[in-house]
Amino acid sequence: MTTKRKAVTAEERTRRLAAVDGARANVGLEGFKPDASTEELARRYVNGEISMAELLSLSERTAQH
Repeated sequence: MTTKRKAVTAEERTRRLAAVDGARANVGLEGFKPDASTEELARRYVNGEISMAELLSLSERTAQH
């Protein structure tokens, strides 16, 4: 369940994007590539639509299916 949030600031969006890019790089170094559903969750996190806790929870649910 997600809650409606105010838009994140440009600074926060930049911080979130850097975190997501770092995670992508780490996964890539291990020889993997995020699937489309994971990329969509990352996009939603960067844009402030979901929190980090929601991102992780939704990612776990997606991985189990």
